[in-house]
Amino acid sequence: MTRIFDQAELEEMGRRTLDRVTAAIDSGDAAEAKRLAQRMYNEFVGMHDLYRDWLTGTLSAIGRRYGDDSLEEIMTDGIRAWWTPLSNKLPKDPKDFPQRVKMFVAGLRGHLQPMDIVEDDEKIEIRMKPCGSGGRQIMHGRYAGPDAFLTVERAQRQTYGRENVPVYCTHEIAMERVDVENDGHPFVITEPAEELGKGYCTLCIYKDPKDIPEKYYTRLGLTKPA
Repeated sequence: MTRIFDQAELEEMGRRTLDRVTAAIDSGDAAEAKRLAQRMYNEFVGMHDLYRDWLTGTLSAIGRRYGDDSLEEIMTDGIRAWWTPLSNKLPKDPKDFPQRVKMFVAGLRGHLQPMDIVEDDEKIEIRMKPCGSGGRQIMHGRYAGPDAFLTVERAQRQTYGRENVPVYCTHEIAMERVDVENDGHPFVITEPAEELGKGYCTLCIYKDPKDIPEKYYTRLGLTKPA
């Protein structure tokens, strides 16, 4: 059978887009570098969404087959497996709080969406516009139609006490509970949008954990430490 590609084409297909971007910059070809940067974004967001939807499909199957309680238990085990080692890499000393925030935000940039970050006397607020994971799933109609992902219908702890919450979004409460297990308080607190997928959720990081309002412990089914 006749070959489709020559050796140079095969080698070029195998090159990382990052290497091609760097080469374009080094050669002074700004237009090509911009084109490749957009290609790299498209490649990464495609893989990002693939794994996001793969995970959500798995969580949907768990919830439908085994119920809400098993879903929350398995979700928490899964969160504990990846969030605990990542959290342990973040500096704990209060004087390193700025670096802790910067490292967390660096991880959020992996969702490839713009963020609006503001600060007041008590906390840092991070709003992804839009949310690169659950929010974009809702926007793209992944919770509607015959192949819809699971919506957790009953108001309960893992849904912020709200009804009809997309299953992907229930990981936020699990993260907060794991933080309390490990550190005695949540590091990042989510204030869900009034209408998920249309408004923007806010991630709050309090400078002093003592300033975290009691309501955030109450919704976890916990009592704020004295």
